[in-house]
Amino acid sequence: MALFIFGAGATRGASFVNPKRFACIPPLDRDFFTQLQRVANPKHKNLVRDVIKDVVQLFGANFDATMETVFTTLEQTIRMVKATGESRDFQLADLQAKRDRLEQAIAAVLEESLMQKTGNTSSLKPKRCQQHQEFVTKILQPKDTLISFNYDCLLDFMLKFRGGKKWNAHYGYGFNLGSRGSAISGDDFWQPNNPASANDTVSFYKLHGSLHFQISDAEDTTSDVKLKKRPYTKQAGESLNFTIIPPESNKEYDKGAFGELWSKASDAIYRSEHIVVIGYSLPPTDLHSTTLFRTSVRGGKLKSLVVVNPDRDARKRIRSVFQRGFDETTRVLSFDYFSEFLVADRSLWDL
Repeated sequence: MALFIFGAGATRGASFVNPKRFACIPPLDRDFFTQLQRVANPKHKNLVRDVIKDVVQLFGANFDATMETVFTTLEQTIRMVKATGESRDFQLADLQAKRDRLEQAIAAVLEESLMQKTGNTSSLKPKRCQQHQEFVTKILQPKDTLISFNYDCLLDFMLKFRGGKKWNAHYGYGFNLGSRGSAISGDDFWQPNNPASANDTVSFYKLHGSLHFQISDAEDTTSDVKLKKRPYTKQAGESLNFTIIPPESNKEYDKGAFGELWSKASDAIYRSEHIVVIGYSLPPTDLHSTTLFRTSVRGGKLKSLVVVNPDRDARKRIRSVFQRGFDETTRVLSFDYFSEFLVADRSLWDL
């Protein structure tokens, strides 16, 4: 059994991504607002305008801010206003509205970049990535574990389309199912034609949430969970309901439903002898994830670590975080791109 960790780079590197054909591509933290301004669907016009206006108000014209920076600034400003009282320039309701709009903007960018289009409008059909398809069909095995920090459903859709005998959407996400297994609904849509059994399914822990998660009370481990059919699509003028942990410094990862997912992910990291990190750069500011990996890896028990990332500094950070798991026999491999990793036989690192 192996553990695969997916980051935003895995989605950004999807086979259908072509900025010469599609102006808006799956965003990274550093270029989120660039991609947001390329959203062409007219139903998002007002949202895009308002979010850019919000960021200009906070950072000034010609701003240079990442999505995480903006979320964290809003989070800290909201906390400060609550502690010190509303000032002339910052009203609590307005700050919370800015934060809500920014969350909705995530869905707009993902819809624009990941769904098939008809003219300037998005269809209900997801784009399919050849690399993700090859991963699910050729590399992934029953009982493997997936950890993702992505809000998108690119991998979820591929498990639905190609995950027969490997994936079961009812059991695989790791939520508390309740005494009769009824605490999760909507999973039928995400099932492959021939679902794996509860004992054989791949485990898929989306630690920052997902655009297709609707959790009734994320602070309660027994909350009802609905898996939506349409992760990104909304009607004009309406807001999407979804449950994510925004990219901010005060992540609520240790409570309720998410606390349970992070706990199960920690157990999976501890048990894993083979870890593959795909398109995840482990940003230095994400202390929660760094701590999860550093403290959960079992000392001296890693047989292999594979890092798929063209960024040399990111590869170095990842090796450093997992280093406690190394001994003199651990095999450490690097690939620049997902496509290069897929060419290598699993036996190269699954010793």
